This record gives sequence, C-alpha cells and structure tokens, in this order.
Amino acid sequence: MSRGTAVTGQLFLLALIIGCTSTDNGTQVDTGGAGQAGMSPICAGSEQGGAAGTRGEAATEAGAAGAAISDSGAAGADAGAAGTSAHAGSCSLFNGVDFSGWDRYLGKPSHDPKADELPLGIDNDPRGVYSIVMVDGEPAIRISGEIWGSLISQREFCDFKLHAQFKWGSAVFSIKDSGIMFLSSGPLGAVNAGGNELANPIGSAAFMVSAEYQISPNDVGSLYNLGPIAFAQSVHDVRPESKSWNEVEISLQDDQASLLLNGHEVSRGSGFVLDLPDQPPSALRCGKLQLQSEGAEIFFRHLEIEELP
Repeated sequence: MSRGTAVTGQLFLLALIIGCTSTDNGTQVDTGGAGQAGMSPICAGSEQGGAAGTRGEAATEAGAAGAAISDSGAAGADAGAAGTSAHAGSCSLFNGVDFSGWDRYLGKPSHDPKADELPLGIDNDPRGVYSIVMVDGEPAIRISGEIWGSLISQREFCDFKLHAQFKWGSAVFSIKDSGIMFLSSGPLGAVNAGGNELANPIGSAAFMVSAEYQISPNDVGSLYNLGPIAFAQSVHDVRPESKSWNEVEISLQDDQASLLLNGHEVSRGSGFVLDLPDQPPSALRCGKLQLQSEGAEIFFRHLEIEELP
C-alpha cells in the first residue's frame, strides 16, 4: 500500500471516529459510532490516547487534504494528550473519547426526595446530563447538573493521589454545587445531601455514601461526609477559587487525607470510619470515586490518579 493511500485511509477512519457537532456549551465530541466497545478502561487511557494522537499526526502530515480534516486531526491529537499523564507515576482516568471506566448514575429527575418517582439509574441519561465536549481546545467531561447524580468509577481506590481540573459553566438549575467524592461505598442512591442521614428507602437518592471534596462558590476543598462517615478534621482553610480552570489534588494515604485547591491545602482529615445503622463501625480505607451532578454546569479535565504503595 502506498503512503498516500495509507494516509487517506487513516483520515477516513479519523473522520468516522472523531466527528464533532457545535453546541451552546462548546463542541461536543461524538461518542456514537465509535461506541463503547474497544475503548480503554479506566487508568489505561494512554493506549487509546496514543492511537488518537497518531491519527492526529497522520492528519497533520496530510494537510493538503483540507482544513476540515486538519481540524479533525487536531482533535485527535487533543484526545491523544488526554490519554497520557502530566504527573509522574499517574495514569489517566479520562481518555478524552468516552466514559470508559465510569458508570453514569442519575437519581430522581426532579431531585426531590419526596417526589413519587424512581431514580433513572445507571446509563439512563435522556437529558444528556453527562457528555464529552471540547473546551479551550481540549476534551473535557461536561456535567450539566440538571439532574442530581454522579459519574462513578468502576474501580475502587485505596491509597492514592488524585489530580483534576474543574471549571464552572454558565447553566444553573437549582444551586451552584458539585464535588469530587472518594471512599464511596455501599449501594447506589443511598444519600441525597451532606450529613449522616440516609435516604428512605436507600436507593431512592442521588449519591453513594462517601467523603467529599466540596466544590461550591467560596467553599472549594472543604471536606464533608455524605452519609454516616466519621472523621477527624485538623485543617480547614478555604481560599477563593479561580474563575477559570482550578487545580484539585486529593491525597489519601495511611488513613490521612489532604485536599488542595490550586496548590493550597484547604482541608486535612483522618480516621475515616463507616458507621452504618445496625452494623458495627468499620475503618474505611478504600472506595470508588464520584464526580457530582448537583444543580449547575461544571467541566472536568486532566483527571489523573497515582496509586500509592
């Protein structure tokens, strides 16, 4: 096969995989067609990203093929970058293409705990609460906040260092609130708010029991509990967030959690204990991650995690 034929074939494949459509909230990445099959699982995004980057380079080399193809090549290179890590020892939790490694959970459409309706559940998202879009030239996860719920990692993590960036969007449906939850445990839909209270019945709410890195105006990086989790807090020093992208770091090691915003330690906690009704208290050392949908549009990117020994 000639080099020109190979490049043409690569461009055709690229056009099928990375098709973009304009939206009011940026450029939405088409995750249909490419589908869920064959995509990299959580923390293995570099392979998928590298392939996308290769396609982007092929499109760049064939610039004579036209501006539209060049644009698609740039998108491929961006997706490739999303699959690699900027922090030594870390791996990517977001491949820039789809929701591999995550479950999309949504609670009741009205998010009213007293409403006579059922949670939408896993991967049932009729209003497009979760999507992948291009923001500032890079792929990002968009969470509209219209319905309460969370993206839930399919894996549990114990000792780790998590890096992420977030930025608020313009849409507000109820309250401007979100969060990154860790040590998430137990059934889906167990809690609907911060504090010790569980939903009645369990399974009717929006979130798993968890510890939360709070994301709310003038309260970013505070450490809260969603459900009956106890811990000791030794640092709480809130600073204003940036109006653009904000750097998040959550470090958990040897039962000590440190929560940073833009390099500043906001919260520190330790001694995490799960105290469910009718069960003896138990040390909480591992759990899933959740990216929260709670009332307002928010974007996440550069999600990376380093699993600590």
